[in-house]
Amino acid sequence: MTTLRPATVEDAAGIGPCHLACWQETYAGLLSPEFFATRTPERFTANWARTLADPATAAVTVAEVDGEVVGFALAVPSRDTPPVRDEELAMIYVRAAHHGSGLGQALLDTVLGDRPASLWVAEENPRARRFYQRNGFTADGARTVLESWEGLAEVRMVR
Repeated sequence: MTTLRPATVEDAAGIGPCHLACWQETYAGLLSPEFFATRTPERFTANWARTLADPATAAVTVAEVDGEVVGFALAVPSRDTPPVRDEELAMIYVRAAHHGSGLGQALLDTVLGDRPASLWVAEENPRARRFYQRNGFTADGARTVLESWEGLAEVRMVR
């Protein structure tokens, strides 16, 4: 059974390991094993516990399959200066085993609907870029390099 619902503080224990696993699945070919060596499910869980306990945190939506967190998404006020859209898709991750299941689309629809927004995506992540393009996002020419992520390049997309 698949469920989408707002996350609670108790969901940190499910979101943390899911988040790390999604990073490992998504960025395995783009980042070195050393990048992941210091990142642990416990560390991600602790970070999510702090985030979800903070009343200033925007609503996080989780996707569960048979009670297990397999994805999550979060839209926030734009973090770009100056903002190109009022809202930004800050995070959307779905475990690779559930790609193509419609969960990513359901998460996007839940946190953003069809509202205008911006997002940053790894330049070398064609699967994600195609997903965003199908949802009306186009690259606007902005690009950044994340030095703390081993020089991973991201491009901004807007709709």
